[in-house]
Amino acid sequence: MSAMSIAELMIKESIGKINIEFNPVEMAHETGINILNFTGEDALALKDLPFYHKDPFDRMIIVQAINNGITIMTDDTKYLQYGCEVI
Repeated sequence: MSAMSIAELMIKESIGKINIEFNPVEMAHETGINILNFTGEDALALKDLPFYHKDPFDRMIIVQAINNGITIMTDDTKYLQYGCEVI
């Protein structure tokens, strides 16, 4: 799981768009899910990422998946335009 996914959840909760009654970091650790940190290399790769998708969090998750060869779990079909693996 991308740390950017957790950041997006926390921002949405802080502005009242969603209500999360659990700690996603603790949940990830308890269920054996690794949290992938966003690196400087990921940030640099954003410069060359085409703008098929405008959402900054989605773009950060996409670049992490591409840089790390990781499959993304989403129903957002825009992710497919980047050539990353999606389920």
